[in-house]
Amino acid sequence: EREREQVFRISELGDSVLNMSVSFTLLVLYSALHGWLGATARADSLAGSCGNPAGAAGEVAVNSEGQLVLADCHNTTTLGGLLDQLEQLKSTVQQQQQVLQHQEQLQQLQQHQQQLLQPHDCSAVRGSDLPNHITLNAASTAAVYCDMEHDGGGWTLVAVSSDDGQDTWTWANRFYFSTNTATFGSLNNLNRDFKSPALHEVLFRDILFVHAPSGVWASYHNVSNGSLSFGAFVESYGGFHCYKNAGETGFNMTAGTLTGGAHLCFDTRLYINAMDGEGSQAGCPRGVTGNNDAFGPSWNTDGGSQNDCPFNDPGIQTSLGPCTVGSTSGPGEYCTGGSLTIDGVGFGEALGLNTAPRGTGGNNMRVYVR
Repeated sequence: EREREQVFRISELGDSVLNMSVSFTLLVLYSALHGWLGATARADSLAGSCGNPAGAAGEVAVNSEGQLVLADCHNTTTLGGLLDQLEQLKSTVQQQQQVLQHQEQLQQLQQHQQQLLQPHDCSAVRGSDLPNHITLNAASTAAVYCDMEHDGGGWTLVAVSSDDGQDTWTWANRFYFSTNTATFGSLNNLNRDFKSPALHEVLFRDILFVHAPSGVWASYHNVSNGSLSFGAFVESYGGFHCYKNAGETGFNMTAGTLTGGAHLCFDTRLYINAMDGEGSQAGCPRGVTGNNDAFGPSWNTDGGSQNDCPFNDPGIQTSLGPCTVGSTSGPGEYCTGGSLTIDGVGFGEALGLNTAPRGTGGNNMRVYVR
C-alpha cells in the first residue's frame, strides 16, 4: 500500500514538474526515470554475465526490507528513491523558474531605467540641432528635431507650415492643430508641411516661431502652464475668439527679431483662433461675405492692401493655413483659390518676408515648443 501511494505521488510530482515548465520535460523524464526504466534495459544486456536466469534480471521484486524494487546486477532502484529524485528535480525546476523570473524583472527594470534616462523633450537634449530621439510616453519614442540656437535652445519642433503647394493645413484639416493626431512630412525635408507626434505628446510652457527664408523669429514664454501639449492647448480654446472684445488678449512676445510693422498693426502678440474683425467695423461681425477667420496660431493684421486694423482677414494674412471664407471653408491654405494668391505663412506675408518663389516650400514657418 505504501509503495502504491509512492507511485501516485511520483505521478503527481511528474505532472507538477511538467506544468511548471514544458522546457524541463526531457530533463525530468531522463533524470528521474533513468534509474528505474533504464535498469530494465541494462539488466537484459547483463543477464548472462551476471549469472541470472534469462528474463529474471530487471524484474520488479520486494527486497529484504519490504520495499518494491527494480534491480539488475549493478543497480537497485526503490520507488522511494525515485520519489526523492523527483522531489529534488521539482525543487531544481522551481529554483530555475525563480532565476528566470528575476531575469525578466531585471530586464524590465533596465528598460524602465533607459526610459527615465531618455529625454522627454529637447530641453533635456545636449548637442546640435540634428534629429534626436526622445521618449514621448511609456510606450514609445520618436525622432524629433531640436533647436538649440534660439532663446536658450531646448526647443522641440512640432509643426512646419509651408507654401509648398500641398494644401495640408487647410480649414478642413484644421484639427491637425488640436485633436487630430495624424502626423505627416519628414525630418529630412523640413521646408515642406510637417507634423510631429510631439505636437500631442510634449508638454510645454513656451512656444517659438521661426520664419524662412528670412530667419525672423519670435518666442512667447508661459503661454501654457506645462500640463498641456500644444494640441490640447489649442483645443482648450474651443471656437473662435474676437480679440477686439474687452478681456480678449494675446500673448506678449518674450524674445526675438520680429517687429510689428504697419501690416501687423504694430503688434507682435500671438493669438489663437482669431476671428476676422473686419478692421474698423464694430466687433467681429459673423456671416459677412469674405469673412476670413484663422484657426490655431496667428497674428494681428490690417488686411494687407486694405490698411484697416485690427484683425482684418487673419486667416489669409497671418495664419498658418486654416482659413474660412464666410461660413464655409476655403479651398486651400490661407483661403487660396480663385483670385487669391496669398500665402500668409504666419507673419511672413504681412511683413513682406515671403521672398522665395511661391509654391516651392521656400517660404515656411517652423513651430517649436519647450
